[in-house]
Amino acid sequence: MTKRVLLVLPAALLALASVVSCDARAATSTTACDTPGVSSDQVRVGLVYPDTGTLSPTFTPLRAGLNARLGAVNAAGGVNGRKIEYDWADDGARQDTNRVVTQDLVENKKEFAILEATATATGGAANLAAKGIPVVGVSAEPVWAEYQNMFTFSFAQVSLNSSDVVTTFGKFAQQRGGSRALLLSDPLSSGQSSSTAQHLQGSLQAVGIPVTALVADQSPTQGQLNEIIRQITTNQADILASTLPVDTFAQIVATVRQRNLPLKVVLTASVLPGNEVLARYGSKIAGMTSFNVQALDVASAGYIRYRTAMNRFAPELQDINQDLARVGYVLGDMLVRGLQTAGPCPTRQSFISGLRAVTNYTADGLVTPMNFEADFGRIPVCYPFIAINAAGNGVTTVTPDLCGERVAR
Repeated sequence: MTKRVLLVLPAALLALASVVSCDARAATSTTACDTPGVSSDQVRVGLVYPDTGTLSPTFTPLRAGLNARLGAVNAAGGVNGRKIEYDWADDGARQDTNRVVTQDLVENKKEFAILEATATATGGAANLAAKGIPVVGVSAEPVWAEYQNMFTFSFAQVSLNSSDVVTTFGKFAQQRGGSRALLLSDPLSSGQSSSTAQHLQGSLQAVGIPVTALVADQSPTQGQLNEIIRQITTNQADILASTLPVDTFAQIVATVRQRNLPLKVVLTASVLPGNEVLARYGSKIAGMTSFNVQALDVASAGYIRYRTAMNRFAPELQDINQDLARVGYVLGDMLVRGLQTAGPCPTRQSFISGLRAVTNYTADGLVTPMNFEADFGRIPVCYPFIAINAAGNGVTTVTPDLCGERVAR
């Protein structure tokens, strides 16, 4: 498996025609259907994301990416002659609210499918599964590995088996000279954070690295920062790993670096921070490494189409290289692919069956190949490790494709 690095693409490579050519196959004659959310010229879906609450800023770029992908396919005539439109609802990153808003979108607004751009999809998941509603979204919780109606493009942070561990993260830390780890998580963590913390701790321990676990709030107190410093010093930890939001972790890393503590590995389970955080901390967070940043070839046709669509249909987002913008674009592409497999008169079941049968899905080269059936619920063994560069103003590839082994605890 080969992965490639995400860099800045020169504007001269952009061409509007590339977006249109990407979806030229999408527009065909329409067929009358009586499926909820499907008319002769439209497919209506519901988008759920935290427009308010602490996670709201994190997910804003994701919606821009979704708008870009749907804008591109709609400009090309849609799928089977139907344009894709969406209504959105705010779940405030709360499971109880998620359950209410997803039910409203399906039962009252009659949406064909649900896009879950949130970390609290667990709230409405059981109800959506019982009704056979297609769900496409971010695998931010273990529930994504439970229901066959739910589709994501990576199970990097969740799996059906909480004891499913790969040695990849521990192997990476060892190769960088790390010997003792401090693992930070949120005391009010979501299912995603808890599951990811288990995987990270298990991976480090599987290669013989002792792990000390510690919690910190998303806005860490001075007392928590002092305790992190104390734990690193007392335990001689040279690996700092985190499942905290990346902005929080960046603050912590910068604080640790001000004390000149000798960290050899700084590993985040989140995506890497955007330009605003890089400008704030710069070289103080150099070396922060993510395994959730898909490496890309910026000269590839797929990336050029992505960048062109973002510039045309989401011009409000100034930093289009934010990873969550690309995630939103991929979610839109998965929706498009599912509708293409569902046939000229799509039903919810034909969408689910058709997309589940897709193998080697790459979102036009933007993600690691995914087999929606064979890879369902399995944490990957191989990962790219992408880090903030020494100047703190960009990223660099540490290793494009590091593979470990799958072990059972």
